[in-house]
Amino acid sequence: MTGILIVAEVDAGELRPDFRELMTVARAMSATVPGGIAIALVGAKLEAATRQAARIGADSLHVIDDHRLADPWPEAHAAALIQLCGELSPKMVIAPRTILGAEMAARLAVHCRWQLVQDVTQIEATPDGGLKCLRPVSGGAVAATVRAGAGPWVVVPRPRAFTPDETDTGSVVVAPVRHAFEPPVLATVCEAPKRIAVEGIGIDRAQTVIAGGGGLGGPGPFGLLREIADLLGGAVGASRVAVDSGWVQASLQVGLTGKTIAPDLYIAVGISGAIQHLIGCSSAQVIVAINSDASAPIFGIANYGVVGDWNEVMPAFRDALAGHAS
Repeated sequence: MTGILIVAEVDAGELRPDFRELMTVARAMSATVPGGIAIALVGAKLEAATRQAARIGADSLHVIDDHRLADPWPEAHAAALIQLCGELSPKMVIAPRTILGAEMAARLAVHCRWQLVQDVTQIEATPDGGLKCLRPVSGGAVAATVRAGAGPWVVVPRPRAFTPDETDTGSVVVAPVRHAFEPPVLATVCEAPKRIAVEGIGIDRAQTVIAGGGGLGGPGPFGLLREIADLLGGAVGASRVAVDSGWVQASLQVGLTGKTIAPDLYIAVGISGAIQHLIGCSSAQVIVAINSDASAPIFGIANYGVVGDWNEVMPAFRDALAGHAS
């Protein structure tokens, strides 16, 4: 029986950086969840990712490398993970809070009838053999305590809630155990994905994100936000209003129906702060809000706020940054 199984998601052939945060959770729980730490790699063309994972210090590494898992097909990836869990019988599964990872976690929990705890910011074992976790609710304004009974559990940590574990075993390499993928009859079909080119850094990887909302009034001002993002070495994001209005592409959307991000700095320009948007950005280390409405909800979670017209504030901010850079 395996103690803790970490689901390692792969991006462009390499482990996603947030994998290190999952390792932190695993190491913290390993004292109370016996059986060691195992890593699960599910996908296609995993040679580079396998070499990376083999040196991170887990007790075992399990790989399902199959061409049918090349694309982020939730049902197929979940089927592979379910198969692997059937062979390893883990006490705890830790999955990343990504679109694919969260869906795999939910499907696994339902299929195996295991307890699912999502968006975890703190986790500890309880004397009765269960778990006590904290997770943010109401856009991060409140922390809810979630208790789970005896495992198995499926745990999905919140991005940036845990410090990345940078352990590297160097010359100590764990030999991967390879598993053949034996999928059941699947109810869905995954067509060839449509790749959307994103200018600059993706918002889910950027340390600084400057996002625009309905208060900008149209697509034009996003050019100004791009100038500022370039000066800060960051990325441009958007609220759902801006995306639904066709001002920017959907890949820039921050929020419940977009992406959940956790940059060091998040600058919200002309965004009122509906709860759906706050869910996507509340994990940022520092939030700066610029809005002409002093009662906008975004100010409720902002570390710093400017009540004013973005048309006056942002050009001056850009000029100050440009002057400093020169």
